[in-house]
Amino acid sequence: MGEAKTQAQEMTGYMEVQKPNLFSFATSELSQDAFICWLASWAKPELKETDPLLHQTAQQFIASLILKCKREVPEINTIDVQRQDDRIDVLIVVNKEQDDRLAILIEDKTHTNHHSGQLDRYYSLVSGEKYAFREEQIIPIFFKTGYQSYFDVGRYQLYLRSDFLNVLREGKANGVANAIYDDFLAHLERLESAVNQYVQKPFNDWIATDWIGFYMNLYTELSEFRGANWNYVANPAGGFYGFWWGFVDTDQHYSAYLQLEQNKLCFKIEVPLEENRVTARAKAYDLLLEVTQNADMKFVRPARMGNGRYMTVLVMDGDYRLYSNGTLDLKNTVERLRALTYLLMNAFK
Repeated sequence: MGEAKTQAQEMTGYMEVQKPNLFSFATSELSQDAFICWLASWAKPELKETDPLLHQTAQQFIASLILKCKREVPEINTIDVQRQDDRIDVLIVVNKEQDDRLAILIEDKTHTNHHSGQLDRYYSLVSGEKYAFREEQIIPIFFKTGYQSYFDVGRYQLYLRSDFLNVLREGKANGVANAIYDDFLAHLERLESAVNQYVQKPFNDWIATDWIGFYMNLYTELSEFRGANWNYVANPAGGFYGFWWGFVDTDQHYSAYLQLEQNKLCFKIEVPLEENRVTARAKAYDLLLEVTQNADMKFVRPARMGNGRYMTVLVMDGDYRLYSNGTLDLKNTVERLRALTYLLMNAFK
């Protein structure tokens, strides 16, 4: 009898694999660091004749990183690759002894985010006495192949899974033949496929990666509204993937917003001060009930509103998602959520 899927398998789009893939086992960020360093090292000019196609793809990879910050790419004469030096994930120095030298500073992440001021700390190291790169010589890259919505990375430029896939796919199309390369490309392709399957699946079959893919799309569609973001929300009941957006401040010391708790849509409020919570909860409920009375959807009072900083005051009766032929009608679902955002804004204008 087959074992139940683990959370890690759900996060990577679990499927039956035809052949073992190195990166199905080497899933840590250190393994991704190693692949980035391995590929970047193939850009060294002295390796051009060893594997011309892999060398060409590696040079295109270096160029794609540089072009995140520069308009032009210098001729690459030397490549020096360092990993985990001064805790910097990857540092690629181009043309080390030349006037046009560059330092590609990579903070590499899979599913985690940066923390503890590490981005500024690493930048300061590279521009400091030990490395002595000037600001115009530093290419700061936040390299992210996993799933994330909002990125707050300061002076760093984003290099996402889609950017890396573009380079690796082109290399494969041009004839690169290497087992390590093939395994990493297949690994990224599985990550990409896993978050795009939700559009073809019945709602009852959705798993973690389906909610992530759906929310990633909503983030793009609804990012104009204040506070749009998504994440996993842990709670005593087992947790859920949530998406929230449309924050509206009121003149009564609280904010109102919308939140999806997977198949549940909630109107919620945030009330920082405890002494304001009972009054804010009653007022918000009345305002929201009034503006939703004439909507083509039914809304009900939650079984329990609670009395914490974050409270649900109104819940949609039924699933907010619209479907066509048994699967998600994404366009009309987005339009429904957009209309509900304007209802929220009208309630607290």
